[in-house]
Amino acid sequence: MHDVIIIGAGLSGLTTTFALSKEGIDYKIIEGRNRAGGRINSLDGPLEMGATWLGNQHTHLISLLKALDLEIFPQHTKGQIAYEVSSVQPIQYFDFPPGQAPSYRIKGGSSKLIQALIDKLAPASILYNTEVSSINDQGKLVEVCLTNGQVYTASKVVVTIPPQLLERSVLFTPPLSAEKVSNMAQTHTWMGESIKYGVTYSSPFWKAKGLSGMGFSQVGVVQEVHDHTDFDQKFFALKGFLNSALASKTFEERKSEVIKVLIRLFGPEANEYLDYHEHVWSNDRLTSVLNPIPVVPHQNNGNPLLRENAFNGKLIFSGTESSAEYPGYMDGAVYSGFDSAKKVLEQYQSSLES
Repeated sequence: MHDVIIIGAGLSGLTTTFALSKEGIDYKIIEGRNRAGGRINSLDGPLEMGATWLGNQHTHLISLLKALDLEIFPQHTKGQIAYEVSSVQPIQYFDFPPGQAPSYRIKGGSSKLIQALIDKLAPASILYNTEVSSINDQGKLVEVCLTNGQVYTASKVVVTIPPQLLERSVLFTPPLSAEKVSNMAQTHTWMGESIKYGVTYSSPFWKAKGLSGMGFSQVGVVQEVHDHTDFDQKFFALKGFLNSALASKTFEERKSEVIKVLIRLFGPEANEYLDYHEHVWSNDRLTSVLNPIPVVPHQNNGNPLLRENAFNGKLIFSGTESSAEYPGYMDGAVYSGFDSAKKVLEQYQSSLES
């Protein structure tokens, strides 16, 4: 039996655990994937296939990065932006609009944040490759049943699974309110429909041509592209988003179309790539659901219903979608993580005093 079980080793779950670990709370993290990070997923390079950017307004995330001695650096925007309006018009080039708020990336990759949090936790505190089938109120305790037949119990449980996925995949006894369930089913999953891609190169040829590496297309599969040079100027890539409708295509089909668009935007040098990577988040069953209820981006994100406790306060709902601040961003995940830890500690202290 544990003081608290945290379901999900993404940024929200790890932030919750980081805060609780400093207070001597006994915890266990249950994670469905074979890795931590959730929708933060940095490949070697680093090449981000998930959460990438932050801004000066994301104060909760920035404070956490400082506490963990992690640095940020500005997104490269120097040079012209390539814009493809139609297949019958030449590519347009224009300068980056002045006065735009800067975006930043985490030095070494977003997964540096995940590893830094894990390094602060007890060894073997995360149970990987383990999925939850049901969560049950057992009076003073909460029972967490796993798909492999194992059962864990805790005084408190914090759930960080995306609401739409949680509604589809986990059975609650007693059931959650009909209003909450309906709200969960109609909540947009951050990154849920995204297809992120990255194309690596031996040099940043676009910079030599006076281009920023930023581009947009209204013609092909590429919605947007950005320079993805690392902080040390040793790793070079173009990275961005694909049209979500391309999820039904094959890897090779998407790859071929991406290279064609990059050639049109940045020149024939784009064909001299080293490798192509992608992550189709809508096909990631530990993030998204099949045939979800159609929602618009950020729909219901931050809705108070999403973070309403259940089981007389023993079951706490967390995650970026439920965050009261910057829902749907890394900052929202951090805020939600600390807020959930605060709820656990308040209840823990109350039980000691009663």
